[in-house]
Amino acid sequence: MLQTKLKLHEFGATQIQLLILFWLLAGVGSAFADNDLAIQVQRPWMRAVPDVMDSTAVYMVLVNTGSDPAELVGGSTTIADSVAPMITTKEGEGLKQVVGMQSVDSLKIPAHGTLVLEPNGNHLMVMGLKKHPKEGTQIDFTIKLEPGDHEIHLQIPVSKRPIK
Repeated sequence: MLQTKLKLHEFGATQIQLLILFWLLAGVGSAFADNDLAIQVQRPWMRAVPDVMDSTAVYMVLVNTGSDPAELVGGSTTIADSVAPMITTKEGEGLKQVVGMQSVDSLKIPAHGTLVLEPNGNHLMVMGLKKHPKEGTQIDFTIKLEPGDHEIHLQIPVSKRPIK
């Protein structure tokens, strides 16, 4: 590795530019483009909860306009200890049906597809609240996506009802 650095150091600016151009034409640069996720975030919001609650949920629609699938693996915010993807579970039928939640490693966003996070469905659970933002305020929130350890930074409104 040290020899490579010394040899590159001996090249002039024009030679380095030609070397980079060669790498790009040879397809070395295309590996970087493949790691770009094409995810659009629509209608994000956090549920406003009373001060006695230690957790809340974040909802949104994630649209994958790319040709590769992606995964929502979590998130972060300064107002909570952790953010984890959750699925809604249902056991039993009729009046005996029990609805619950289960933590999962990730939620899939299919290629050219959509992942809907909504009340009574899949969501991001925000746990260990350090602050309880009031309805009408906004919070800084980051979602984490794979592959490639991608992050999308958002300003999310806080509301008691879904944002239309």
